[in-house]
Amino acid sequence: MKKQHLEKRKERWCNCFDSKKFFIISCSLGLVFFSLTFMYTLRNPLRNAPLMPHPKRVNIIVTSFPRSGSSFLGEIFNHHPAVFYLFEPLQTVQKLFSRDSLFEFDFSSPSYQNMVFKVFDDINNCKFASDIFTRYLNQENFRRRLALSSPFCVTNGTYAVCQKLKTRQFEDVCKNNYIVFAAKILTPRLLNSRGEWNKNLFESCSSNGERECKIIHLVRDPRAVVYSLKSLAFFRRSHDPKRELSWYVEKVCHQMESDIKIGKLMKAFSPDGYKLIRFEDLARNPLRVVNELYKFTGIEMLDAIEKWLQETTRINHGNAYSTSRNSQQVVSNWRTKMSPAPVQIVEKYCGRLMGQLNYELTGMSPKKQLDLNISLID
Repeated sequence: MKKQHLEKRKERWCNCFDSKKFFIISCSLGLVFFSLTFMYTLRNPLRNAPLMPHPKRVNIIVTSFPRSGSSFLGEIFNHHPAVFYLFEPLQTVQKLFSRDSLFEFDFSSPSYQNMVFKVFDDINNCKFASDIFTRYLNQENFRRRLALSSPFCVTNGTYAVCQKLKTRQFEDVCKNNYIVFAAKILTPRLLNSRGEWNKNLFESCSSNGERECKIIHLVRDPRAVVYSLKSLAFFRRSHDPKRELSWYVEKVCHQMESDIKIGKLMKAFSPDGYKLIRFEDLARNPLRVVNELYKFTGIEMLDAIEKWLQETTRINHGNAYSTSRNSQQVVSNWRTKMSPAPVQIVEKYCGRLMGQLNYELTGMSPKKQLDLNISLID
């Protein structure tokens, strides 16, 4: 019995020893593996670190028909310190060809269109070596509207006072100081006569995925647009003094309707790269709409931007070209200042377009036009 008992104790002890031995060996191997892994990690600290994506450059193109509020929309981006902003660079191209107005200049000219393609590609790539940009940089109008955060400018109220620049300086700042670029371009200066221009515009803007392209298309009630154009003598009759108002209104409506069609093509081509907004929505709810636009373009909202928006949209004075005015009043100015006859002309030629954009017709009723309790924009 005693011998059997000793044998069992020996067997249990051996089993226990084997378990401890296995445990010790396992721990030793684990410790060696951990040590080797730790040393490898020290020598390669980025191997297991999460990869940080390089920020992709964003090109923002603000497009609209003249007198639609695009200058104000452009200033919304110009006031952000992360954005490099250009004010109407294609205006310089048009003036190089002719001093004719937007309604008399031949934008279908092949030479003009080819130059626009070149300039548009250059601005999206921060290339400003051509004579066009030398002219552009020397314009007083340009120097008042250069990027407010540019190192070459000192902010003076709404605008920036900027020194004369050389194109090389301009390129360096655009490429090295900013990853967000924005430009305001009026749609008549773009290439509507070419069916493929919208695709080419996106390809130039995005550079085959190297950059992200965001196009913001601003529209406004055609009645307000025509009222503003007429008030500022945009409908000049230098080539045909007998030209009727209806001729200009028809051109306005045709251009705006063409812009909407092209916008739909853009949306289909790049669903996340095109956004249509109405000026009236921006004017009535500036903070909400600007938040949406910044989110759309990947820009952070800042307290300083909110403060500026509150101040600039509540001013009860300002000339016709000012971007600081009471936005609520601007929405309905045409209703109290425009006579019924031109309103009827606009509704005749723009009725279909207005329906697409959810603007309600007056039905040729002066009473309905003047009753501001009736909304024509909802």
